[in-house]
Amino acid sequence: MSTARPILAFLAALSLSITGALTAANGVLASAKGPLGSTNGPPGSANGATSYVDGVSDQSLPAWDGDFEQSWFAGLFDESWVHGPGGHVDFARYVVQWNVINGDYPRYLREFEAWVEDVASLGLKPEIALTSYDGVVPSTQSEYRTALVEILGRARALGEPIGWVEAWNEPNGQGNEPARDAAAFTNAASSVCEAEQECMVIAGDFEDSPDVAAYEQEYIANLDPVPTNWGVHPYYSVQEESEAPYQNVREHLPDKGEGERIWFTEVGARKCTDFDGDLVENGEGGQARHADWLVNTLVENAKPVHVFYYEVLLKQRKRPDCRTEGSDSALYEPSGDPAEPDRPRAAAGYIWGDGGSAPGGAGEGDAFLASAAEATLTGGAALQ
Repeated sequence: MSTARPILAFLAALSLSITGALTAANGVLASAKGPLGSTNGPPGSANGATSYVDGVSDQSLPAWDGDFEQSWFAGLFDESWVHGPGGHVDFARYVVQWNVINGDYPRYLREFEAWVEDVASLGLKPEIALTSYDGVVPSTQSEYRTALVEILGRARALGEPIGWVEAWNEPNGQGNEPARDAAAFTNAASSVCEAEQECMVIAGDFEDSPDVAAYEQEYIANLDPVPTNWGVHPYYSVQEESEAPYQNVREHLPDKGEGERIWFTEVGARKCTDFDGDLVENGEGGQARHADWLVNTLVENAKPVHVFYYEVLLKQRKRPDCRTEGSDSALYEPSGDPAEPDRPRAAAGYIWGDGGSAPGGAGEGDAFLASAAEATLTGGAALQ
């Protein structure tokens, strides 16, 4: 973390002192859900499952508050949720253009390199997913392998080797790839990680959409080898507050998911969605209720090894808007003044805290939500 932010450091320190006092007074940091600690790589059994959000999937991280190095929120995030007494975020995830190194994507490359460096400054473990943002996809496994080797090499040159690779982001959703092709990319990624001896492949990355089962079966039938780490994006489950969509994915994994390491590689509680012109407005109260259900029901029952929340704060001080962003799962809204704290939403209390009963909206006195004054000082919902 940069030392060029004395005011930001003061605010973060103030945040920690208030949060620490609240925690000591109420004694909830070591809750019944388990300690908020770090993990050393993917656990080998359900005993290593997380009971809280321990990762962020946020493309905007390098441009939080316009500039990561000067960001008020970046300082708070580091001092409170990464290295603070209640710190429990260990991982960061980035969805990168698969051929970003080939010279045709200078902006994407700059953004990826900035993310690698900023994640390293926070001491987080980096994890990437490959995708295509322009419809150009690898034509052969060899082309895919070459591109992945180049991405891993660039991160290594920046001093931050990538430990986990999702072969293709959400192939039945954003990634939009036929199951057979997505499996071929996964096979290629497995061969690269085996040769590089520094990364592990996470297969699947399925969105838990209604039609996932047939896609999943064709995908798995074309895998060689079959990985033991599987990514799931349980957006439908959270929106519906139903475990059925997630269970549908799990039931069609090898051995119905028994013995597999299942990661929630991307999930969010949405204030609103506007896919295909069908606007669904949950409001901040509805978003908080979904966040509560995500942490206290889905994560509690599914026992994933890691959970990555998408997303925290939009880049360049943009305000979330479903009409332009497609969905809105942000936990913070930018303040009007770059020097002022960003505004937390009620859902932040469930994602950064340890859960609680769902509030009707921000400021309704939940045990894990800060008062308006505390939220201003801490930048989020303090653990009380």
